Amino acid sequence: MKNCAACNSKLKDNDHLECSRCAEIYHYLCLNMSSEEVNNIKQDAKLKWMCPNCRNKQPKGDNTNNYVRPSTPTGLADITFNVARRKVQTKHDQVITSMGTSSDYVTRTDIQLLIREEMRSVMREFTCELTETITSRFKDITDQLSEFKDSLNFLSEHFDSLKEDIEKHSSDINTLNKENELLRCELNALSSRVRQMDQLSRSANLELQCVPEHRSENVLSIVKQLSGVVKCPVNDSDISYCSRIAKSNNNSERPRSILVKFSTPRLRDTVLAASIQYNKKNPDEKLNSSTLGIDDKKTPIFVVENLTPENRHLHAAARLRAKQLDYKYVWVRAGRVYMRKTDDSEPIFIRNIDVINNLK
Repeated sequence: MKNCAACNSKLKDNDHLECSRCAEIYHYLCLNMSSEEVNNIKQDAKLKWMCPNCRNKQPKGDNTNNYVRPSTPTGLADITFNVARRKVQTKHDQVITSMGTSSDYVTRTDIQLLIREEMRSVMREFTCELTETITSRFKDITDQLSEFKDSLNFLSEHFDSLKEDIEKHSSDINTLNKENELLRCELNALSSRVRQMDQLSRSANLELQCVPEHRSENVLSIVKQLSGVVKCPVNDSDISYCSRIAKSNNNSERPRSILVKFSTPRLRDTVLAASIQYNKKNPDEKLNSSTLGIDDKKTPIFVVENLTPENRHLHAAARLRAKQLDYKYVWVRAGRVYMRKTDDSEPIFIRNIDVINNLK
């Protein structure tokens, strides 16, 4: 297979014309012929077609194929046909050689071939430079992506590890929360039982509050004097313990209370009931320091059950709330605090402070 006489490249398919005189072959593209022009050429015309060199040697009958002589110094003055200075003959040189070295004239087709070849050369150089630049940049980007991928893998591994630790700790926290809630419930139950046992241990105790203090007083005689006034006689053998107790508030001006522990809870309840009955029968002359023969000031004396500190605070909160809501009665029975708003209303058992806060 011959090469194209213009570009010296190998021919492929049937995109060429063969000169009927010199038998040289040219690409359609090198002849500057479009596909429509090629299709319009008849088969007879293709068989009689002559290349530009052979056509230039034909006698001219008109001005169709006049030679174009390059002007000097303009025009094609920058185009050189000196092929001796290049060591290796290029396609550009081959195109010039194919036009014939014996003539100093070039046709329009020759100029187009030269321009096309120059453009191809520039495009090849530009393509090579662009390819090198893109390859270098792409390599940099590839290296950066590789580093980023390594970093991302490292972070992903650490994230997975942290996620596993968090899930494990979350599970442990949930377990501990459940155990804590269970222990809190058990603690509340045990605390309630301890408070009940503490109050039960005071079931035989009685307190005398607001009794004036004297340096030479005998608290046992005061208790016996009280039992005589309320008409509930008590012997010395019926009292296991009798003494004043420390104040819950050292800044209080009230005298210390007298704690009396009877031999049995029944006896305690009897003395307490007798004291309450006495106050009901004598509303204008309730138990006071004068009736007990302590002094003449008639300081009120209160006979109450001995409560635990928790029940004492609960009783104080109930009395304060009763004043705010106009509740008529607040009392203690067997270590439990009760409230009643009117004479006809049902009593309310005050179990804890929440019951007090929910009262209306």
